[in-house]
Amino acid sequence: MGPVWDLNIGYGRQDRVPVNDWIANYNNYVQQDAWMVPFWWTRMLEDNVFKSAVKLRWQQLREQTFSNNEIIGLVDDTKAKLISNDAISRNYQRWTGINFQYDQVIEELVFYLENRLQWMDESINTF
Repeated sequence: MGPVWDLNIGYGRQDRVPVNDWIANYNNYVQQDAWMVPFWWTRMLEDNVFKSAVKLRWQQLREQTFSNNEIIGLVDDTKAKLISNDAISRNYQRWTGINFQYDQVIEELVFYLENRLQWMDESINTF
């Protein structure tokens, strides 16, 4: 299930998987990709023992580590660090042609994360 990469297509970017579905269903949205999801990812979501373990762990993490305050705080802290060391300007100088409004992208990220976390809470609580 790893390593984790392609974060440029995560977090609601490029409309690959909707905010209200599992990445295990990636193949339903993208038919041609070098990294199609293996069959056993969806099978895991059918297993009650697995789902019970996920639910327990999710609820533990949501108390602190994955709380909205912690996650949005991480976004805010990272934004401040990138601004203070001028990484944003250097990024745009290096990768010309990218025309993002940084504050707007951050707002979209926070909106996505809040909605995703709410959907995950609702979905996992039904496990």
